[in-house]
Amino acid sequence: MSKKGDRVGAILGSKPDGTVNFLGYGVYDGDEIPSSAAGQMGEILRDIGRANPKIVLDNGKVVWGCECWWGSEKRVAETLEGKKVVEMDIDIVRADWKRQVEGSVQ
Repeated sequence: MSKKGDRVGAILGSKPDGTVNFLGYGVYDGDEIPSSAAGQMGEILRDIGRANPKIVLDNGKVVWGCECWWGSEKRVAETLEGKKVVEMDIDIVRADWKRQVEGSVQ
């Protein structure tokens, strides 16, 4: 269990070929209600006022626990060893998700 201020890493997901989509390293900043999140779960949590792990990445961007797989910096680094790592920008991921949802509603 992480404590506020612990160093963590965030992984968006992986592919069968071993590629890992990586969001970055940062700090676990406690649990809060998501202010913005990619995906239906983030919206649901925001709508019902349910707190979720908040991760402040080293680049200053916030990622929510419901958007990724996250864990200690050490464990994430071990997970990435030997894998093809693709760095992802959470803002682009969120924008892509929003475009997909808006496109499916029309």
